[in-house]
Amino acid sequence: MEPMSRLVLPYLSTYKASLPQQEAAELVGPTGGKVHVLEHELPWSLDAWRADGVHVGPLFLVRTPRPGDASLRFLFDTAGAPFPTWRESCLVPCTAQTCRRWVEAALAYATAVDDISAELVAAHRRASSIARWRHLATHRALRGWEKTRQRYERVMQEASEAYKPVRREIWQAIQAEKDKAAEHARQEAQARRRRAELAERPIWGWSSVATNGQPTAYIFRHDVPADDSLAPTSPQVNPPVGLAGLRHALKALKPIQLQWDSAAISQTERELEGVSFESWWRELFSEDYRTFTSPPPSRSSSRPPIGGTGTGGTGGFTGGFSFGGY
Repeated sequence: MEPMSRLVLPYLSTYKASLPQQEAAELVGPTGGKVHVLEHELPWSLDAWRADGVHVGPLFLVRTPRPGDASLRFLFDTAGAPFPTWRESCLVPCTAQTCRRWVEAALAYATAVDDISAELVAAHRRASSIARWRHLATHRALRGWEKTRQRYERVMQEASEAYKPVRREIWQAIQAEKDKAAEHARQEAQARRRRAELAERPIWGWSSVATNGQPTAYIFRHDVPADDSLAPTSPQVNPPVGLAGLRHALKALKPIQLQWDSAAISQTERELEGVSFESWWRELFSEDYRTFTSPPPSRSSSRPPIGGTGTGGTGGFTGGFSFGGY
């Protein structure tokens, strides 16, 4: 029998145990009917060199959701890995019973992987640290390495197969959340297109009037009957324009006050389907539609909220607001 050579030893980087990263089952539970699952790739350095094609899948860490956890995201992780890896992170629906089962399966998988990996690293260290001139000791250490390597492959495959049903279950839960997110994004894109088309329609008009001796711009829609209680008696009517054209004309007009026709606002909000006129205007122009001034930045988001109503529940805003921002 030919003596074994150190050349059979692969390069192994430092192994980072998986078990400490998964909390015990009694410390993890759903919040609001959801748990946070995080894909955890097993160390590539103990897997990449194998030539037998044995596939070992990732495990999913299960955690109690915390403030700031995204519903669906990808994390770019470089900690503890020779090369960066992509990991999937998602909030998925889960009962307390299912959560416990997922956690216990992850702990069993991580324990098996960590234990056999520690054996493999120890066998590798022994085989690579013996002086070259100690041929018999080297031969024994390499034989021990080979036996440990074979056992490692078997244990890893068995552990991965045992965890496979839970892994598939979590993957399906993640995919369901992806499908929901994709459908929500599709609906939101359609809604944005409808709002953009509505903004381009030449339906808006304005007239210059005087209120208590102050120049006022009365804004209405040509395709909506005006509120008779607010409409000026002898308006100077301008041709219909889109929303951007209306904004441009009003900024050039520089009236002291703006007076929006409540019937026009109400009809527009019905067409916006749940989005307030105020939010829509801010989405398009990043300013308040009554004053044309930019609102202070929000602490939670740089984007204005889309949804709700800015009409105080009356169906439309009628104004007597100072017009600034010049």
